[in-house]
Amino acid sequence: MAQTALIPRPYYEALLDRYRENGLIKVVLGPRRCGKSVLLQMYEAKLKAEGVAEDHCISVSLDDLTLKKLRDPDALHACVIEKTRGPGTYYVFIDEVQMCPDFHEVLASLARHPEIDLYVTGSNAFLLSGELATLLTGRFSEIRMSTFSFAEFHRACAEDGIAPQDDLLRYMQLGGFPAVTAFRHNAKAVQDYYDGLVTSVIVKDICTRLNVRDAAVLYELTVCLATSIGSLVSPKNIANTLKSAGCSISIPTIYTYLQALEDSFFFHRVPRFDVRGREVLRREEKFYLCDVGFRYSVTSSPVKDYGRILENIVYLELKRRYKKVTVGRIGEAEVDFVAESEKRFAYYQVALSVLDPQTLQRELAPLTKIRDSWPKYLITRDTLGSDRVFDGVQLINAAQWLLDSPTAAGN
Repeated sequence: MAQTALIPRPYYEALLDRYRENGLIKVVLGPRRCGKSVLLQMYEAKLKAEGVAEDHCISVSLDDLTLKKLRDPDALHACVIEKTRGPGTYYVFIDEVQMCPDFHEVLASLARHPEIDLYVTGSNAFLLSGELATLLTGRFSEIRMSTFSFAEFHRACAEDGIAPQDDLLRYMQLGGFPAVTAFRHNAKAVQDYYDGLVTSVIVKDICTRLNVRDAAVLYELTVCLATSIGSLVSPKNIANTLKSAGCSISIPTIYTYLQALEDSFFFHRVPRFDVRGREVLRREEKFYLCDVGFRYSVTSSPVKDYGRILENIVYLELKRRYKKVTVGRIGEAEVDFVAESEKRFAYYQVALSVLDPQTLQRELAPLTKIRDSWPKYLITRDTLGSDRVFDGVQLINAAQWLLDSPTAAGN
């Protein structure tokens, strides 16, 4: 099997640069196997390339059996302190920090040393239920990481020579987990990979921590959400859907499971936003997958609903570019996304194709009802007629827009 290419992650490297030497612990969060450990390795290499001395970069991978003794909190703390006694700033990288009991005490103590700039990653099992915020309140900067964006995927697969428009379709089918790029030509290997990943999240991350006895019920809930991406859902209608499929589950249990799926980064919960009233609506919400590749595992038939998958991909990209993303409501109409950053707004509608005039008018209608002057966009896979403007709405091609990835948050 080919090795996974080390693809630069400029967006996240820019975030690490922004938080560098800020006196806080840098904690990289994200879905299992999205590249958190590799990101720290690449950032360490970047620091060395910029002139940071070799002995001023301290790297500890606690899942390495040769370093098993450092899983003891006293041993880990003593090791780092011993290696950071000289002058200057020391950059300390601790991977899989949850493998050290009472890790939060170790991190809090190390963070008190001004010469130590601390970076850590950990598995989702220890990040569930907001434990990190409880244990390290006010003492860490959070970097939320995702799988490969389309721009990163396209770069990782550049040797295939596929044009962006066609490669976007492949990305919609395969998803963006870095490891998948290594065996992207083997459909069975991709399926097996996602099956194993879903099992890891549901069984290891959620069922073990919540003492869930019936993993099958949680799995059915996961399937229900994964096949409903882009649709408004509520615990009540989820319960009704599962009941019709012969799976009985109480609404309080659904609330618990939804929170667990969100905490494990499997899904993103997206509230609705009233465009006219400028307020968040608390009723029905939407859920999007952290990576559309999970459709490989949780759907029993080949992926066909590319419109919703494209919507999911656009949502994840907007999360990289803006501080806040919600689903918009304007009267009775719905705007796919309202993106906000520094009190600035932008509105996005997503459609697989708008070559049909009726479809074009249907997709434009919600945007043209918005009377403010903030930018309005309609994103589609169409190439014909892209970059045209209709009633103040700019039509843009999805592949080209996705390739125009930012290098820092808040763009």
